This record gives sequence, C-alpha cells and structure tokens, in this order.
Amino acid sequence: MTTSADDQKLMEEAAQAVVKRNLAVPAMMFLETVRPMNTVSSSMLHMIAPIWGIALSAERLKQVATMLERRETIPDLIRVIDEAEEVRRSEEIRDRKLRKEQRREKALEKKAEKQRKKQKNDTFS
Repeated sequence: MTTSADDQKLMEEAAQAVVKRNLAVPAMMFLETVRPMNTVSSSMLHMIAPIWGIALSAERLKQVATMLERRETIPDLIRVIDEAEEVRRSEEIRDRKLRKEQRREKALEKKAEKQRKKQKNDTFS
C-alpha cells in the first residue's frame, strides 16, 4: 500500500518537528522498537498527546497516531525522519565550515593589518 499525499505531508511535518527538537534518533529507535506493536504504539501516542502538543497540534498528533495504526507507515515515517535529520546535519556541517572560514579570514585580515601597522611604524622610525 502506498502512502497518500496527505500522509506524506503529515510525516514530513512530524519529522521536521522531531528533528527541530534534536529527537530524531530517539524517535527512530522508538518507532523501530514498537513497529511490531503498531496498534499499541498508536494508542500510546493518543495517551501522550498533551505532552507532545508542544511539537504538533493535538489534531495533527491524533492524525499521526491514526496513521501509525497502519503498520506500513512506520518504515515510511522512519525514513522521512532520517532524511530530515540528514538535511539538518548537512546544513550544520555547512554552517560550521562557513563559520570556520569566516574566522580564518578575520584572522588573516588582523594579521595583515598588524603587518601594515608594523611597516608604517618602521617607515617613520
């Protein structure tokens, strides 16, 4: 059975909420663990809806729980969370490299400025 466009959008929204809170690995582990008991895990989501209301609205969380009652959606949700986490990691690495390059450029500018000042002082001495 294929995932509907609405289910795909819901999975992406849930994945983004999980990744935003740096909970991708625990969420994927939880989903892998409860995969054989998908009905139970879905019921658990209904029970903890007030707690998870921080990440998703109560209505969206109810929709996720209902979606997870279908066993075939769990691997899809795990995949979507994994992909979203990979994007987050890639962006984080890119941002770190950019900051490192900016620090390096700033240090080179300071060094060059220091050398110019030294040459200027040497010329006047």
